[in-house]
Amino acid sequence: MNRILKNLLAMVSVLSLSAGTAWGQPFLRLPAIIGDHMVLQADATVKLYGWADPNARVTVTPSWGEPVTVRVGYDTKWEVELKTPVASAQAQTIAFQSNRKVSRTVRDVLIGQVWLCSGQSNMNWSAANGIVDMKQELETKMNPQIRLFTVTKNSSPYSAEDCVGHWAVCDASSARYFSAVGYFFGKRLAEELGQPVGLVNSSWGGTPIEVWTPAADMKRDARMVASWKSHSKQGRGWDIGSVYNAMIVPLLRTAFAGAIWYQGESNKENAALYGDEFRLMIESWRRAFGRELPFYFVQIAPCARAEGGITGALVREQQARVAATVPATGMVAIPDLVNDVTNIHPAYKKGVGDRLAGWALGEVYGKKGHKYRQVTFRSAEFKRNQVIVSFDHAEGGLRCPDPSIRGLELCDASMQFVPAQGMIDERNNTLVVWSKQVTRPVAVRYCFSDGAIGNLFDAAGLPVVPFRSDSDDRAVPAREPDDAVSRMKVTARGGGFEVRNFAVGTKFFLNRVYPLTTVPERFSGFRMLAHDAGQNLGLRCRVTASSSGRVYLMARRNKYTVAELKGWIREADSEIRYTTHDKSKPGILNVYYKEVKAGEKVDLPVSRDFAGMTLLAAEIEYEK
Repeated sequence: MNRILKNLLAMVSVLSLSAGTAWGQPFLRLPAIIGDHMVLQADATVKLYGWADPNARVTVTPSWGEPVTVRVGYDTKWEVELKTPVASAQAQTIAFQSNRKVSRTVRDVLIGQVWLCSGQSNMNWSAANGIVDMKQELETKMNPQIRLFTVTKNSSPYSAEDCVGHWAVCDASSARYFSAVGYFFGKRLAEELGQPVGLVNSSWGGTPIEVWTPAADMKRDARMVASWKSHSKQGRGWDIGSVYNAMIVPLLRTAFAGAIWYQGESNKENAALYGDEFRLMIESWRRAFGRELPFYFVQIAPCARAEGGITGALVREQQARVAATVPATGMVAIPDLVNDVTNIHPAYKKGVGDRLAGWALGEVYGKKGHKYRQVTFRSAEFKRNQVIVSFDHAEGGLRCPDPSIRGLELCDASMQFVPAQGMIDERNNTLVVWSKQVTRPVAVRYCFSDGAIGNLFDAAGLPVVPFRSDSDDRAVPAREPDDAVSRMKVTARGGGFEVRNFAVGTKFFLNRVYPLTTVPERFSGFRMLAHDAGQNLGLRCRVTASSSGRVYLMARRNKYTVAELKGWIREADSEIRYTTHDKSKPGILNVYYKEVKAGEKVDLPVSRDFAGMTLLAAEIEYEK
């Protein structure tokens, strides 16, 4: 009897639900990102989705193709995939029809290139905020094949399914409040590609990178969690991932050609972590979007109200490190576009958008007829009282439009920097730097302060990216690309050594329990020739190169090694650390190299320093 009663009640419940579904007003809803005047990514598989009555059937009919029908889940969600045609300015329609006699038609759909524009206020600011060249742009005839969508600012502790916003045809009215950087980026793409461009602006002034990063990913890193707890922005109601939840998650099913990003000013107070956090955010977004989304970003502009600060310079250094190490990224430096160094919001954005578009045109669309990679620091060679600075991407040479080069500094072992002079050596595109106050320089800097604006450019007129050859505890060193590292095999002959893995946790010395705690990522997988700590004046090693490239060694720089390392060049930003008996005073070394030819033999310097000289190579064949 009880079983019969239970079955009867179950049937009544099902009938009630069915009746409720049948008797309730049917519905068919689309997300905000799918609407009139939208742009769909050309020649791609795009997802169209929404909500409708449970168990209903929804048919999606694009004007360019065949209809697709899907059954709605009991959670009211449905999704279809469509293949889009090649780019076209011909207006298309997409009809959505439910078998519950509810329909929607999205009109004036263009097929072209769709880009995500994100970050904080320098991405968000528009003509309405006083951006000068954007206000001027509103007076011109604007391209109606550019379409604009702005995500309304929002924050949520949970992942949102939808956002607030709508597509608009680009004109003086809709563009007035749209991201100026995003607009100028899209304008150049539209002009040079001859295609419609859709721009989705999801940015918010004052936001630190933590709120744009998925909480589940960032909260795995105790350093980042601790840093966020002391962050000045933490008390504004934001939390790790909260803006990502509300302003990025609703866009994850949108097919984007790539993303542009302008942010970093709100992370000056924890600049040392910014590079790791930025990398994490990019990688997290790519996992969420399900592809290696091309990602191009702006190095924050010079800004200072007083001299002496370097927190902004540290953030810029971290950004340069990300550009050098994270695949499918690119960075633009904009010191020459700053009209007022005391204003954190430069008033001109056209040059910023154009430079970002240069990366997209060159890397995504294969248009290589212009220079978009800016000159970056490669290495510094110290020769008596001079420093010879070498660069990457300096094809065509360097230029200085003024009688003297601004922003150069040198220091000796005291690490007290002083102004320096510089001269361009046109024979090899290097920069020679010196100062009468420094007889034995150990480090060189260019525009490494919050407000410094230099005057070094390449032949295309792009500014040289600020740099320094030294590093300190406040910033993790920028990393060079993996392809800049020589990975040749070497043969080492000597006595008193042992080949070990060069990795965090490996004991650096044979006679000390001093594990490595920091190693440059680009030397991951290398091997080292470990030896005893102490004055090993009799410890000799001859190295033979198997091919042309660089022979590397690790050493501390002090009064002993300055002379011993003569002829060896310090690898840019290659700091290595190991724990000592006093955990507050780690051992700190750097990588040095010497260019060699195949078969050439090199004797490692014999050192009086406690840490000695340690061979580093991708593969070591050790012969006693």
